[in-house]
Amino acid sequence: MTHHLSVAIPFLLAGALFASSDVTPGMNRFAASAYRQLSEKNGNLIFSPFSISTALSMLLAGARGPTAAGISAALDQSGTGSEYHAAVASLAAELIRQANLGGNQLAIANGLWVQQGFPLQAEFEQTLGKVYQAPLTPLDFHAHAEQARQEINSWTAQHTNDRIQELFAPHSIDAATRLVLTSAIYFYGKWRSPFDVKNTRAEPFQLGGGGTVDAQFMHQKADFLYSETPAAQILEMRYQGTPLAFDILLPKTNDGLAELEGALKPEALSASFGALRSAKVETAIPKFRAESSFSLKQMLSRMGMADSFSVAADFSGIDGRRDLLVGDAVHKAFVEVSEEGTEAAAATGITVRPLAMRRQEQIVFRADHPFAFFIRDTTSGAILFEGRLVQPKS
Repeated sequence: MTHHLSVAIPFLLAGALFASSDVTPGMNRFAASAYRQLSEKNGNLIFSPFSISTALSMLLAGARGPTAAGISAALDQSGTGSEYHAAVASLAAELIRQANLGGNQLAIANGLWVQQGFPLQAEFEQTLGKVYQAPLTPLDFHAHAEQARQEINSWTAQHTNDRIQELFAPHSIDAATRLVLTSAIYFYGKWRSPFDVKNTRAEPFQLGGGGTVDAQFMHQKADFLYSETPAAQILEMRYQGTPLAFDILLPKTNDGLAELEGALKPEALSASFGALRSAKVETAIPKFRAESSFSLKQMLSRMGMADSFSVAADFSGIDGRRDLLVGDAVHKAFVEVSEEGTEAAAATGITVRPLAMRRQEQIVFRADHPFAFFIRDTTSGAILFEGRLVQPKS
């Protein structure tokens, strides 16, 4: 597991009229809604609701009227003004401050890529440049779209430790592109209680639909945070020197993940995490890696953002005219869990185009069947990554 990365880009700690903690509940409601929709497809799942929320918040800075209201509804946030953006930036800065301890790394970076000569409203450019630390980078989409795509993808790879190398697929950026917004997040965390590689061995992982597949299971008996509900066991493994944690929600039946996913609501999660208590737990956790890639267009449209992708879009806060719409919003994510810790990365990209070009008893926690997982900040409660494992791949 490699983890060399440049220093995280700091966020401007602007004075907000409401604290960063005020945006976290909405972010977690967005995370729950996004999980329900993205989990409709079969297979492993990993995504970063934090990365998607950040990219959408940058887009919100240029939206007006019903379009802005739709983005706010999708984000499940009440704020749209400068106080909201400052609070999002403040939360990111606090996460970076707390996470980069004990040999861990958390890096967050944002980008604004604009067609050469395309005029931006001063307020929009200032918000992205000063608050989101996304300075304007001019590119020539019109004459050199493929070169521009490669430059954006190279930036994404650089800020995700090469884990997200092809955020934008060929031909997804073309001569009609006017600007692109990107948000990347990278995390490397060392377990507070690492697993001894000598105890890792091949064992069967029960598949939800029946049958088994061999996986490399890591073993240790140690003090962890643990709780139970009638339907699931919950294990929290902390990272060294930071409040960030890895939580596994393990159904008590091999085929119980779908029912558990249906109950993944922020209030229920908060109650479950609040019930965690220290306990001696004998663990068997599979080593695994998972990758996911999505177009978010359909999901975001269902969540209230349909205007953003249509001729009804109002992004006059970007260029002073109502002549732009969102072409697509794409997301890629990666996670790897091993004996020493966790590496996770994700990136979100949004393309904007002209309207005319629309496009204490002995506890055993054996995670040997499909489960859901989260990487979250236990101080603010912000969920940085979440997903599920239905078939381990190492």
